[in-house]
Amino acid sequence: MAYRHYTKCISVGNHIGKQYAQVIIAAAVVALPLILVGVVAGPAVLLVALAAILAYCRWWLYDRLVCLGGDECAVGWLLKIDPPQQKSGLDRFDTDYSLNLVPGNVFEFTPQAEAEKIQPFGRLIANTPAIKNAGLDWQGLEARQWANDDPTAVLHCEFEGAGVYDLMIACLAAIPVATAAAVACAIPFFGWIACAILTVIAAAIVIVGGIVGILDTANPTDVDENLGDLHVNDPTRRGADILFVKGTWVYDSAHEGWNEIHPIKHCQKIGTWNGSWDESSVPDGSSDRWCEAVDSAGSPLTVAAQQDPENQWTIHPVIDGCRRLSEPGPDPVH
Repeated sequence: MAYRHYTKCISVGNHIGKQYAQVIIAAAVVALPLILVGVVAGPAVLLVALAAILAYCRWWLYDRLVCLGGDECAVGWLLKIDPPQQKSGLDRFDTDYSLNLVPGNVFEFTPQAEAEKIQPFGRLIANTPAIKNAGLDWQGLEARQWANDDPTAVLHCEFEGAGVYDLMIACLAAIPVATAAAVACAIPFFGWIACAILTVIAAAIVIVGGIVGILDTANPTDVDENLGDLHVNDPTRRGADILFVKGTWVYDSAHEGWNEIHPIKHCQKIGTWNGSWDESSVPDGSSDRWCEAVDSAGSPLTVAAQQDPENQWTIHPVIDGCRRLSEPGPDPVH
């Protein structure tokens, strides 16, 4: 299945910076209740609220994530899952499904500063020269499975949901209606009636769009319907899924500053965590080879070849004895 993708990462040189982002976020927090107030106060208030929410949506989707160099592949065991249903407040519109992976060769309770140096994936969670030179916040990300655990450095990975995108589309649809309401308000009597009706319609568009967005959540099966449930460790600290993931490598400016895979474009289970990397069975081959294999499987040439008549088999030709029409038959028996 195709992955869901609504965000676009931006170059570090075009990133607006955290100070401006904080203003946009604060304005959006104030603007959300103004949608309801605007029904009473008039379309002018509603338009201001819509502009603030739209600015937030565009920042969230198109400025928050800074590009770090394209797609990357990684292997890690699943320490923690953050499903969208557990979020609250303005974060409820962030309907991404998040995973925190302990990268390959990193063990539980390894701190950020140490994990960054462990090959082959430590570089993915380490600060980059571009982010350092831009003076952007950096902390890295550590997580705990149990509240009393010491923290472990993790690679944050996200399947994208459409919550903020749906909210943005609703705002774009509501702005022309609210604008028409503002014009109608300048016309006495019948204009006032039209103004009231249009203002209610504009507010309803945003409210319905917001509800749709909150319900439009991501799920790992968006990428692969056969992926099934994902598992973290049981109380014995074993049993977590070891995952291979591929996706866009970005810096997320919305938090304390860390790198992540966003969105996840490919995800598959390749093993089960048994307490150490030596004791956990993982298929042979480097992550680079697996990445190349995933790229090859999804390439246009491979997809086109899969549609050829000779490849539309249920039982493999080696078993059923079928050959291409162009292949010669067996030698005659003498």
